[in-house]
Amino acid sequence: MKFGELLEIRDIIQHRYVIGALVCLGEGRPLRYSELGSAITGWTGSRIGDGEITRTVTRLLESGLAQETFVDGHRTLTLTRAGQCRLEMIRALGRTLRNFERDDDGEPEEVPS
Repeated sequence: MKFGELLEIRDIIQHRYVIGALVCLGEGRPLRYSELGSAITGWTGSRIGDGEITRTVTRLLESGLAQETFVDGHRTLTLTRAGQCRLEMIRALGRTLRNFERDDDGEPEEVPS
């Protein structure tokens, strides 16, 4: 793994709602602003406020991970190709973390499947 990749991962995981938004948008259908907020709340288990939804959407758009379109006057969001790649990276990281645990000496040990 390259250092730049670690920085990219750090940038993603420091904003938990961005991860939640990527996961929710990765379900396949465009989501309206309010639907995204509800989906993130369901995924995290804690209510996300309107201000945090706005900051999350701004981060997604500015980083090129999502795009917006307007349908019947409502903003809808979908993942871009970059967003889909980022989501796959997050999923791969999650799978890797689930496949390892620490032994008594603190060394990583692969968990049998």
